[in-house]
Amino acid sequence: MTVSAIAVGLIALLPAGGPGGGGARLAHLAPATLAPRDAVHVADSSLGFAWARRGQTLAYVAKPRATGSPIHIVHARTFARRRVIQVGDRDVCGLTFDRGDLVALTADRPCYWSGGRFALVRFDSRSWRARGTIALPGLHTVFPTNLAFGDGAAFVAYTGAGIDAIDLRTGVVTRHHPKRSLAKGEGIVWTRWLDRHQLGVGPAIVDVRTWRSRTFDPTALGVSTAGADLVAYGPHGAEIFTRSGRLRLRLLAGTNLGVVRVVGNFLYAGERDTLTAHVIDLRTRHEVDTTADANLVWTLLVP
Repeated sequence: MTVSAIAVGLIALLPAGGPGGGGARLAHLAPATLAPRDAVHVADSSLGFAWARRGQTLAYVAKPRATGSPIHIVHARTFARRRVIQVGDRDVCGLTFDRGDLVALTADRPCYWSGGRFALVRFDSRSWRARGTIALPGLHTVFPTNLAFGDGAAFVAYTGAGIDAIDLRTGVVTRHHPKRSLAKGEGIVWTRWLDRHQLGVGPAIVDVRTWRSRTFDPTALGVSTAGADLVAYGPHGAEIFTRSGRLRLRLLAGTNLGVVRVVGNFLYAGERDTLTAHVIDLRTRHEVDTTADANLVWTLLVP
């Protein structure tokens, strides 16, 4: 298993402490324990959070209301604010950087509602002004959990194994839906970009060049990257596989996991039925003591 020996800086979205909440916080975390090192207050994100990072530039949307929340541009190391981009009465479903520009997938109503009018908005990352907007009449609903970006495209997954691929430059929507699927099903399908032209859609690993899929563990809830490898996770714990499908390592066997992220030398996992979080040092394969809970693993800003 190839895992970077360099500790990767972690950023997470934390709920604000104290009675009544009053917003959320962006925080840097200690990689070995997930302990917050420093934090800045941001808007309440109870209705969602979208983000993208390129180098030391972090773009995010914290959503205290259904639509109209702006895009904030901050320095990823200091959290110093660089720009606030107003988006009008839109919901931002997701953000990504493409060819140096910031691209937002937006809707005129909450993204997960049916019948929305969707569009791609491209912003120049020097002036942060909008370069243009492309309407996407072929889209009708987007669950942010079902959205991933990679290879110059946005991918929207549906229950029933269907995927819509949206070209970020032209807005052309290409549908990849199996014939056995009667209709596009609405519901959560954990979707992650896995690099190397691969997309994780629930337990499946889809090559977006050929649209062929493989499944290493059919019981898995989702698949994420683990250095050069992949990690499938779900009701039986976490399993790390090579890209060819050879099992390298089993961790947290018998634990029902709802989320797993691997960053540098550490695997972070959150249990599905409790607030228990686990941190595994992949060099020693031992669990590290942490006071973090599962919610923190869910809110890690990890691609």
